[in-house]
Amino acid sequence: MQLDDIKQREYSREEVAKHDNASSLWVVRGNQVFDLTTFHTDHPGGSEIIMQFGGQDITDVLRDSDMHAHSIEAYRVLKDFYIGEIAAGDRRPLTKPLDGKDEMECIEEVEFLDIHKPLMAQMWWSSFSNDLYIREVHRPRHLPRPAVFFGNAFLEKFTRTPWWVIPIYWTPIMLGLLYLGAEYESAQVMAIGFVFGLLSWTLMEYSIHRFVFHYDENIPEGTIYQCAHFLLHGVHHFMPMDPMRLVMPPALSTFLALHILAILSCVFSMGMLHAVCAGLIVGYVLYDECHYWLHHGTSQNLYLNQLKSYHLRHHYKDFKAGFGITSDFWDKVFGTQFVNAEY
Repeated sequence: MQLDDIKQREYSREEVAKHDNASSLWVVRGNQVFDLTTFHTDHPGGSEIIMQFGGQDITDVLRDSDMHAHSIEAYRVLKDFYIGEIAAGDRRPLTKPLDGKDEMECIEEVEFLDIHKPLMAQMWWSSFSNDLYIREVHRPRHLPRPAVFFGNAFLEKFTRTPWWVIPIYWTPIMLGLLYLGAEYESAQVMAIGFVFGLLSWTLMEYSIHRFVFHYDENIPEGTIYQCAHFLLHGVHHFMPMDPMRLVMPPALSTFLALHILAILSCVFSMGMLHAVCAGLIVGYVLYDECHYWLHHGTSQNLYLNQLKSYHLRHHYKDFKAGFGITSDFWDKVFGTQFVNAEY
């Protein structure tokens, strides 16, 4: 649906300028008015970036390469918050980019999932080609609330995981492994195994993200495979700022952990196996909490902000690169860094 098709209301620039705070945040872009009140806290660059332009015209800001030139996907998100037009007497000529195309006109309209309806029913009854599915599921959408997976309230509960559930669930398991492992090995051996597991997590994090979560174009054709992909990781790229889908539900992480345990049990003896698994669990918990922060946290620390920008580029610019979450080390080793280092 084009913006021209939406019932329009007109506002003066003076009226828009009054909406310059967290409780009511409006902006102007090309004589179009957008209400970002429910979005600014979820802005990938942080709320404070948008807040400084509240009530103002951001047409040139969005194109400013020194600050951060926004992709067409950013305009797609912005479009969802359209509320009207600048009144005729206040309108200004729209300066177009060098290629002569207004960014809003470059947004491709494709029939995909309606984010305002239960998602899994739509996926199940869909008939998307793999090319369309992979392309659209990696185009970020935004809601000011958690998306609905299932119309059934009971099933829906199992799809939502607050960040604090992860340490509560996994910490007792980790301590139990260390306690049981101490019956087989000395404290020194256990410590070595624990550190090995902790450090090994970074490679496992990278490998799972790249080869399992981003199997992407390799998934077989068919709705069932697309549904599995969507549940495993697709929804996270489709709704990257959904606070209830940023950490892995315990049921799914336990399923994956059991498969990893089966493999490790063929490599390590008892005791060492317990210690390595305990280290991996700590690494996983730190990774999941870090991942949540990268989407919703703020910091004055330069390294953390660089890590945040690195991961958000994976979501908003290039999902085929930048698979490291807590570090870009393995991306450097395996050559999956972003081609352009700037974000």
